[in-house]
Parts: sequence; C-alpha cells; structure tokens
Amino acid sequence: MRRISLKIFFFLNCLTYGFIALYVLINYLFLENYQISLKKNEITALAETYSSQNYEKISEISEQNAIFIKEVSLKKDRRTSKYHFMKTIEDNLIKNVKEGKTVINIEVGRDNIKRIILAKKLNEDNMLLVTTSIAPISDVIKSTLKFFIYIIFLSIPINLYIAYKLSIRMGKPIESELLELNSQLKSELQKQKKSELFRKNFISNVTHELKTPVAIINGYSEAILDGIIDLEEIPDICKNINQEASNMNSLIQELLFYCKMESGYISIKNESINLKNMLQNILKRYSIEFKLNSINLNINLENVEIMSDKKLLERSLNNLIINALAYVDDKKNISIILNKTEIIIKNSSDNLKNENFEEYFKPFSKKNDKKLRKYGGTGLGLSVVSEILKNLNLFYEFYYDNETKTVIFKILLKGAENEKISINDFTHK
Repeated sequence: MRRISLKIFFFLNCLTYGFIALYVLINYLFLENYQISLKKNEITALAETYSSQNYEKISEISEQNAIFIKEVSLKKDRRTSKYHFMKTIEDNLIKNVKEGKTVINIEVGRDNIKRIILAKKLNEDNMLLVTTSIAPISDVIKSTLKFFIYIIFLSIPINLYIAYKLSIRMGKPIESELLELNSQLKSELQKQKKSELFRKNFISNVTHELKTPVAIINGYSEAILDGIIDLEEIPDICKNINQEASNMNSLIQELLFYCKMESGYISIKNESINLKNMLQNILKRYSIEFKLNSINLNINLENVEIMSDKKLLERSLNNLIINALAYVDDKKNISIILNKTEIIIKNSSDNLKNENFEEYFKPFSKKNDKKLRKYGGTGLGLSVVSEILKNLNLFYEFYYDNETKTVIFKILLKGAENEKISINDFTHK
C-alpha cells in the first residue's frame, strides 16, 4: 500500500472509531439524564390532566407505562397509607404540597430502588402522588451500551476490510493525479530555469551587441575631440559613426519587435496576400546580391493567395532569404518554391548532421558571424521568424537534407492542422 492509501486507511479508521467513541461517551454521560427528563415531563403532563372524574381511565393508561397514580390523604393519619414507602418523603414534601407547590424529585425507597415522585395538592384534604421507577431506564441503557460495545468489537475486522478497500480505491486516483501534477511542476520548473537562463544569455548577448558599436562611436568621437584625426578624415569617420548608430538603432528596433512578438503584444491583421507577388518583390530587392555572388537561383512560384498579416509574413520571408543568401556554400545553390501547400526556401550548405538546429532559433545564435551584417542582419533572424510564424498560426519545418546537402526551411500553408508539428518543433532529416 502506498503512503497516501495508508494515510487514508488510518484516517478512515480514526474517523469511524472516533465517532463511535463519541457516541458511546455521549450515551454514557447524557442518555440516562435525558430519559429521566422525558419521564419527568410525562408524569408532569399526566398530573396536569388528572381529575377525580377521569382517575380510572388515566390510572389504567399510566400503569401500562409503569407509572402509578394515587390520591393520598393529607390528614394526620396519612402515615398509615400503604403508599408512604419513601425514606425522606414526609416532612418537606408534605410541607411544600400544603403550600400549593408541585414537587417532583428522585427519591430512594426502602427497597433501595430509585423512583421519580411527583406530589401535587388537589384540595385541602388530598394530594396527588405519581411515581415511576427509573431502575429500568438505567438497566436498559447499561445493557444497550454493553451490546453496542460487543457489536463494535465484532465489526472491527469488517470495518478494517472496508477501510482498506476504500483507501486503495481512493488512494490510487489521488496518487496518480499527484504524480501527474508533480511531473507538470517539474516540467514547469525546468521551463522556468531554461527561461531564466535564456533571459540571462539574452541580456548578455544584447549587451555584447551594443557594446561594440558604442565603443566604436565613443572611440571615434574622442579621437575627433582630442584632435587626433585629420580634418580631411572627419567626414569618413562621421559616416562610420552614423553607420554604427544606424546599426544600433536597427538592433534596438529589432529587439523591441522581438520582445513584443514573444509577449503577444503585436496586433495581427487579416488581409488577402498574393504570395507569388510578395516573393518576387523580395527577390528583386536582392537581385544585385544574387548576381554579385553568382548565385544559382532556382525559382518555382505558383499563384497562391492566403489570408494573413502582410507585413509580418513579408518580414519573415525576407529574413529567410537573407539567411539563405548569407549561409549558402561554395556551390551557390538557392531554391525558392511556392505551391498551394507550402513555401520552401533552401540553400546548399556544408554538412550540418551534428548541428543542434534549435540553437538557430535562439537570439544571437550566430553573434560572431559577420555575414548577416552585410545584409542588415541583427542576429535575431530565425528567432524573429519563429515568433512571427507562431503568432500567425503557421507551422514550419527546419532541417538538413543529407542527400542533397541543403538546409531546408518549409512554411506549411494548408493542412497544417493535420500535421504533427508544433510551432517550436524542429524536424531533422
């Protein structure tokens, strides 16, 4: 039995026997007094309804309930009455009754039996005497308690068995749920640790990225102020300062955009987009770079329209084409394919078999690589692409094809909901 089931077992037994013990204690302490109180109320009600005219009827009914009723003389010869059997009844009782009071007491008779006695004045000569024995009440209560205790001892094995079965039945789902919650908690803690580590690295990388242009700008400006730079060199240096400031501004804007996307604070528009025209416009933007780098460009574009956010989707496609252009190998092969179900952007590349593809989607994963800087990259390319596609509810695949020696990025346009691919999944082929 597991620990939770064992605790439930002990709890059920403690609860059961606790209630039983409380029941026995209450009966032992209060049941007899309660029954006596009921009897007192019964004989009091009987005395109130009594009259000489209905004596025979009331007497017959009361005797069936072991209550005896009798008119007793208040005269001097009252001691000869056969009903004067109490040890201490005479003086106080007679005195109070003569004063018109109704007296009800528990007295012990000469036979040592406890009785409830009620005395009430009827007239100047007679009083009403009502008595009932409380011995049967005590005996019944004691017998009941003994019987109940025997039943308790006999029921212990049955109770233990029922408690055991219930604890097993109740414990298993609780244990299962707790294990699941514990697993989820561990998973959340791991995610939190990774998130914390990511944030620390992110801040460190941002600091590093900003440190270089700041240092360059600071160095140039100090050189100009100190008069180290010749006058004819100042325009070129100012251009460099302006370029570094522009790079810093681009980085800061990209960081702000990335943070907004990650936090979900970007408003998404839903508009009709002709993907063929969009890709053609992006390719025209880099047509000179394709020629200067002797890129073997393979373009196969169908006429496809979708509903999405035009600016965001164009930004992600622009980043993907920049990456393909920046990291193409000496074979210089880049392919852009569009059909009704997917957009494929691939470039020839060295063997990436042992690469951790998830790293490419982390900010500044290629922070020391200057290739992207040539095309205005900030080191946030694929991380921005991932967040954009996530917000646009578009699934993607990113992997290396060993047969063709190409890096492939696919954006799924149709039937993505049937694919077993998450926004943050990376498929390696």
